Amino acid sequence: MKMDEAVVIDGILDEAIWSKTTIATDFSQFEPYNLSPARYGTEVRVLYNDIGLYVGATIFDPHPDSISLELRSRDDDGLADFFGVVIDPFCDGLNGFGFAVTARGVQIDFKSGADNEDDVGWDAVWKSKTSLNDDGWIAELFIPYAAIRFVKKDIQTWRINFWRSVQRYREYDTWSPVDIKVASELAQSGELIGLKNLKPPLRLSATPYVSASGNYYSGDHSFGSNYNFGLDLKAGLSESFTLDLTLIPDFGQVESDKKIYSLSPFEVYYEEKRPFFTEGTELFSKGDVFYSRRVGASPGKYNEIENNYLPEDIIENPESAQLINAFKLSGKTKSGLGIGVFNAMNSNTYARVIDSNQVEKQILTGPYTNFNMFILDQAFKNNSYVSFYNTNVYKPENQYAANVTGSEFRLRNNSNNYEIGGLLNVSQHYSALNKPRYGEKATVRLAKVSGIIQAVTWLNMVSENYNPNDMGFQQRTNEFENGLSISHNIFEPRGSIVKWYTNLELTQLYQHIPRKFALFEIAATTRGTFKNQLTIGGDAGMSPLGYYDFYEPRVNGRYYFESPAYSFNVWTSPDYSKTFIIDDYIGFWHSLGKKQFTYWIGMDPRWRIKDNFLLIPGIRYEFQNNSIGYVTDSINSINQTEEIIFGRRDIKTITSTLSADYIFTKDISLSVKMRHYWLNVTYLSYYDLLEDGSLKSNHYDKMNDFSINYFNLDLVFQWNFAPGSELLVIWKNAIYNEKEGSPKGVSYLENIQNMYDSPINNSLTIKALYYLDWQYFKRNRKGQSKAISSDVRNHQEYNSAYSHKPTKQIGLPARYR
Repeated sequence: MKMDEAVVIDGILDEAIWSKTTIATDFSQFEPYNLSPARYGTEVRVLYNDIGLYVGATIFDPHPDSISLELRSRDDDGLADFFGVVIDPFCDGLNGFGFAVTARGVQIDFKSGADNEDDVGWDAVWKSKTSLNDDGWIAELFIPYAAIRFVKKDIQTWRINFWRSVQRYREYDTWSPVDIKVASELAQSGELIGLKNLKPPLRLSATPYVSASGNYYSGDHSFGSNYNFGLDLKAGLSESFTLDLTLIPDFGQVESDKKIYSLSPFEVYYEEKRPFFTEGTELFSKGDVFYSRRVGASPGKYNEIENNYLPEDIIENPESAQLINAFKLSGKTKSGLGIGVFNAMNSNTYARVIDSNQVEKQILTGPYTNFNMFILDQAFKNNSYVSFYNTNVYKPENQYAANVTGSEFRLRNNSNNYEIGGLLNVSQHYSALNKPRYGEKATVRLAKVSGIIQAVTWLNMVSENYNPNDMGFQQRTNEFENGLSISHNIFEPRGSIVKWYTNLELTQLYQHIPRKFALFEIAATTRGTFKNQLTIGGDAGMSPLGYYDFYEPRVNGRYYFESPAYSFNVWTSPDYSKTFIIDDYIGFWHSLGKKQFTYWIGMDPRWRIKDNFLLIPGIRYEFQNNSIGYVTDSINSINQTEEIIFGRRDIKTITSTLSADYIFTKDISLSVKMRHYWLNVTYLSYYDLLEDGSLKSNHYDKMNDFSINYFNLDLVFQWNFAPGSELLVIWKNAIYNEKEGSPKGVSYLENIQNMYDSPINNSLTIKALYYLDWQYFKRNRKGQSKAISSDVRNHQEYNSAYSHKPTKQIGLPARYR
């Protein structure tokens, strides 16, 4: 049929063309009663033209005054009723584009993969509008082709599914039935057919920004100011390949890290929060060799400056390297071959200090560094794939290069019930001063991934020299591991139980070379939800043979033997739709052979003051009694043997948090995040670590007691004043406080006072971004109205059809017209 009128995105399906198209209806439940008919009806209509898809949904609810209207910020539905569509243009069950809108009009967009993991960090520019009525509510969406990717064909067939929720019943419905017992939700989508003569548009957009900031440090009463400008560019190089580029980026709006102080031998993993590195990076996650926090990380000699110079002699010592630019090139060919290239560059980073002659000088703390990753990812049927990838880090100043080359695969059978997978990585390091070093990591697994009973068994080997950490993240090396995990799932309500999950896992761990037993562990996890929406869970574990810890001594060939131990943890989480609830948890760990124990307790109240105002304070207390760990090591001057000193200590940690979100409108919000972390370490006695892993008392008497405070307060005002455009005002307050000596006798309130007497770092940033789209300018030049999402042309045919919702043939839907 041909279109003879325009469609306005206003949340009212009053254009005549809507009544002439095919209706997708007969939704079924995903939860709680999987595959049963939906409680309330939903009707969905789809139109298209040469610019994009139009989706109109009539969402029936006989009790419109009970529709959940919680107002949250973008990409957060909270507990609001929502409607959404997930599109898989490549029909491979691996790459879906999701667009959802709540009944309050809040947009949520994400990328969906085969493992049911949604990447909400991905943001697109699209239009939506909702309206309430006596029969329920209406959602109207316009999704431009520039927001998704597809290959050029005369006639297109895309996989598609529609979702809606009825939050007061915790009901989630889909148009194409999704069997919760089958591994992939995306693979169970229906089909959208009859898309003719679609031309992938020129995807070209830019987001320039300007920012100004001021910083005040109370330690030396110094004030600094700065302004910056840069650009994010998105360009479609072909019908399905996109280049994302950021020039001179500024991440001042990013939430502060939840820092902790680790007494273990392992680096702390921090979540990536910078938008450029969280959007559209799913392809680069293959092989577990890409940790984007390496880009722009702390310079290698940052701590050396802090340790070798007095605070008053350090004029400037940047905590992070300046990122010059970064780009991502990714896309997929008609044959299902995904190709990705990532590149980023850090500039030279210098510290400015006053030397012993009272002369200012610059010291290079981090050299220019180039980061690169290349990946080929071939998709096959049944959500299977094979990937090949390489990462490379190059520092010309040091004549240093490091790379990891590897392959990962996953093969599933036709019913998506069973899979075999694995990977093989090889790391290589080259420098002018050292011989090349090579390391390997290999993993293989067999799994049953669907059904009430699921299981996986695996083997994992990491050689001693395997090191992907120039661009990846790996804590343990020289390790051989095998294990078995079995889980039982209750997917459908039984009595008062809505769903329940239980898992039992057995793991054996060895030092790889020379092969030595390290650990046998039994662990169990369970969680369930009742009809009153109370969710409870817990986990328990034990190591009946003890633990031969080859990492804690920090010296190759040595180990510390930890006696057999057990642990448990339980938690509860009530119904979030209530005005006030408390999430809580408590846990305990005990070593049977020693007088060692640890306990922890915490709670996170949630107070929904209004539908647009959510307050979440939190507190966690942890106490480790008689904890044993590494202190120092040295070479004995008499017999030239390695002496490793361990200590027995009490460790107390208190973490308090506060999160407050006030949403003025769906486009204007104010967010406050506060966190205080207090660590106290008191040593009680010291020991020599013997060759057999046991301890022997010694006369070591150096003071090692200390306490640490991390405090962060982030306040962010955000106004999305146009699609893809925003104004940000960010205020940050940060305190770092470390004190040597025994913290015994210092109360929590006394510590708070002492912390606030420490130097405070305050910063204020104002940042504006404006989204520019080539398609917008192109349409305007042709005289089209901004308010109308599509042109009216007699030769454009609007037609749509859908597949039957699969019953027994999940993932192989038949056509429906």
